[in-house]
Amino acid sequence: MSRIIFVPQYPTPMRYQEWWTGKFTEEFEKAGLEVIVIGEKHADMMKHRRGRMSMFSPINAAIEFECAQIDEYMDLELKDDDVLFMSDISFPGVFGSVLFHKRPKRCFAFCHATSLNHLDYFEKDKRAKFPIESSHAALMDVVFVGSNYHEDKLGWSNTIVTRLPYPPLKTLHINWKEKWYDIISASRPTPQKVDLELEKLVSKKFSQVNRPISDSWEDYYRVLAYSKILLITAQEETFGYQVIDAVLNGCIPIAPNKFSYPELIPRNYLYDSPEELLDIIEAVLGGMRGVPVILCTQEIERFYHNIIQIMKG
Repeated sequence: MSRIIFVPQYPTPMRYQEWWTGKFTEEFEKAGLEVIVIGEKHADMMKHRRGRMSMFSPINAAIEFECAQIDEYMDLELKDDDVLFMSDISFPGVFGSVLFHKRPKRCFAFCHATSLNHLDYFEKDKRAKFPIESSHAALMDVVFVGSNYHEDKLGWSNTIVTRLPYPPLKTLHINWKEKWYDIISASRPTPQKVDLELEKLVSKKFSQVNRPISDSWEDYYRVLAYSKILLITAQEETFGYQVIDAVLNGCIPIAPNKFSYPELIPRNYLYDSPEELLDIIEAVLGGMRGVPVILCTQEIERFYHNIIQIMKG
């Protein structure tokens, strides 16, 4: 393998897509590989039209971006030892179908999330979405995923758990007494990501659960650094970047004892019931528990190395 054809996602702010392309390209090049980024010029154009910070790719623009990638890829002359790597096979899922017609000998992809969730953002289309994801996955030699929970849920035979890398972003650490918020929630208030009744219960016993709005990664990390507890009440999570971001910025995450969370933080920061959640919050605010360690730190630190070695065979 001497050349990697890298197919990134639409570069949405406030999600990993924004730094994913540059960091992957950097790591591939450090490993001595030539990298061809499909859609790189069009991505620069997209940055001028996407507007203010947003959590999701604008659907029309994302599809337009993938169509431009398809044009660029179809004009590319493949070499015998080329390896293709897609940064996500799930959304919007146009490019993957092209590999039926023009496919290098070896293809790899990452699957960040899954539509196998009754509270999924695209739940109304789930009967179509998962078969599309599965058909694209079947074209790959390996599909990388972020957690054992995700791998088990997908049930595909060609998955490998590699975790996800630490974000290449500047972190902050603030003295406990100088923090602004006791408890915050950083999730969008949808049924998949937030249990509002549980938040009300926490607010009743302790201080209000604040939901600060951030317009950049710098703002978001500053909020985490000035907060004591990040409350997570999600009904689904395939990796748990909120946990990673919180720990990196000296904020204490408290999460449900399910999904991918038990793979990330110790048991005494996970709750099985509302009563246990309240006990954990009380212990943290009372100074009896500090910022937890990340259990899969070594895997996260070797993320790029491990993926490159697997693609090299």
